[in-house]
Amino acid sequence: MSQPTEPAIPLQPLTVMQSIHDVLRMALPMMISTGTFSLVLFADRTLLLYYQDGTHMSASMAAGNLYWTLVCLPIGIASMTGAIVAQYVGSGRQREVGRFLWQSVWLAIASAPMFAVIAIFTPWLFSVSGQVESLIPLETTYMRLLLLGAVGSVLETGLSGFFSGTQRTRVIMWSSLATGLLNVILDSLFIFGGFGLPAMGIAGAAWASVIAFWFKAVIFAALLLSREFDHRYGIREGFSFDPAMLKNFLFFGIPAGLQYLTEAGGFTVIILQIGQLGDIPLRATTMAINFNMIAFIPLIGVSVAVSVLVGHHLTESGPRLAIMATRAALVIGWVYSVFWAVLYFLAPDMLLSLYAVGERGADTTESIAIARNLLKFVGVYVLLDATQLILAGALRGAGDTWFVLAAAVGVSVSSIVFGVLGEPYAAEWFSLSVLHWWWAMITIWVWLLAVVMVARYSHGKWQSMRMVS
Repeated sequence: MSQPTEPAIPLQPLTVMQSIHDVLRMALPMMISTGTFSLVLFADRTLLLYYQDGTHMSASMAAGNLYWTLVCLPIGIASMTGAIVAQYVGSGRQREVGRFLWQSVWLAIASAPMFAVIAIFTPWLFSVSGQVESLIPLETTYMRLLLLGAVGSVLETGLSGFFSGTQRTRVIMWSSLATGLLNVILDSLFIFGGFGLPAMGIAGAAWASVIAFWFKAVIFAALLLSREFDHRYGIREGFSFDPAMLKNFLFFGIPAGLQYLTEAGGFTVIILQIGQLGDIPLRATTMAINFNMIAFIPLIGVSVAVSVLVGHHLTESGPRLAIMATRAALVIGWVYSVFWAVLYFLAPDMLLSLYAVGERGADTTESIAIARNLLKFVGVYVLLDATQLILAGALRGAGDTWFVLAAAVGVSVSSIVFGVLGEPYAAEWFSLSVLHWWWAMITIWVWLLAVVMVARYSHGKWQSMRMVS
């Protein structure tokens, strides 16, 4: 049921500090969890740089982004389980949680045929995108293997929503740490070989990720079937296909999935455009994006936390505590982002020195020099990236998913179209190389998203929304 929108209430400093403490209590485990994922990606690509001539790292960047673009629709839908579970709990309907979670299981299973079709057309996708011919076989191998774990990834995303939605984020943290450790160990073993296994390069990195996807899904499933959760939330007795509940789940989840698809698709278009420039610009972009991901991905944990808290507070007590939680999340996100922005501007050589270990060759040296400048773009937009991510999380937690989708589509399409039309004139009108032009488009994209999310959040319509009736 809708409730009247309440005006923002001035907060006392002590109240703000308490709210930051409460948000941190939930968000910190989520930041560690998502941070573990970013570190695994970082380790994945860095280890591939040390394998042969570094082309495996370039291929993993392009293929990894395309993989995420093509699977993020069901993953994005599944990601809404946390906010919806929080609203069930906030409204005192815990026994319905088990039945709702089973709908996310059916979603994961139903996505399998789509992943199989993508695997069939993978070489064609890279070919039509204009990738360097020598990279296509490596990119195809990486993506096809990753698709073997895609159902597991959707499943673990949906099941993890139970633990975030019931504010048991430490479970997600420890599961992520265990999975991340497993992934890195397998990366080292599979990429370079050992203990009787051959060196597999990029294929080994993919197999490590596939095993990690399914390992995490199994952990969550085993925990959910324990007596404690089964008795309180009706996990086993909720085993059913519920068309009405699935329809409601898809109504709020599809916009989230399409938002993921739009943003990931736009970013992948930019990466593929850069990929057409050759291996060195793509390798430099991969280096810069690796450090961008270390700053960005942990903030997804803050976004998930604020989404859950907003959903819980709206159904339990109304907008006031939801507003406080969002403000606290913004403070946390800004402090964290400023730290990274300072490093990007003042200590890029310290960050990039990781890639300069040993004799890496002239190509890697040139890539590091280019990446040093690209990190300045990241420093310019990192604070606004945190803002748009956290406010989008708050809006999704309330159920304002269709607006978030519309904003993502509008901003993404505008940035890509402007980028494509302006590329031929980048040097003449803006004194920018094609590589720097596309990085400028990424920056403008993030700025526009931040402006739109701030405007929508300030309008306050989200305060009267609910996802469970």
